[in-house]
Amino acid sequence: MITEADIVLRIQQSLSSPFGRVLVALVARWLIFLYVPFALLIKRSKLYVDAVYAAGWTALLALTMSTVLAQLIGRVRPYLAVPGVEAIVPPNIQSGSFPSSHTAVAVGIAVALSSTNVPVGVAAFLVAGLVAFGRVASGMHFPTDLVGGAAVGVLAFLIVRFVQQSLSQI
Repeated sequence: MITEADIVLRIQQSLSSPFGRVLVALVARWLIFLYVPFALLIKRSKLYVDAVYAAGWTALLALTMSTVLAQLIGRVRPYLAVPGVEAIVPPNIQSGSFPSSHTAVAVGIAVALSSTNVPVGVAAFLVAGLVAFGRVASGMHFPTDLVGGAAVGVLAFLIVRFVQQSLSQI
């Protein structure tokens, strides 16, 4: 039976070349910032203004929720728990592994953007998938941490959407 630790180890082994390590660092640490210019470009259209604001609020809420949950749950990161797994990028502010805050933010933004336009949403989900993969490949998260992060991202968007709709009725 393949465990989550085996998955992380196998991914790291397959990307152990210098190019692979740079690629992992790029998608695990920096790709999430691609959403900023992306959001600025689509914000020029009135149709997308609400989606961009929803994405921003969703990202903030997803980060807050995932950070609090990670502190409460306290799951140890793979590079600390699994012999042979190394940290390819420095850990972020949350000490726990579950849920992945990068995945929560990336998925939350993708859901918010896809609520307005499916092609934009597909691109945003592609970025979110790469970010999530990078977090496992970098030794920061187990695969189930990504599932938890994605759930937090979707929940954060649903809360933001509910608040937006409630405020628009006032």
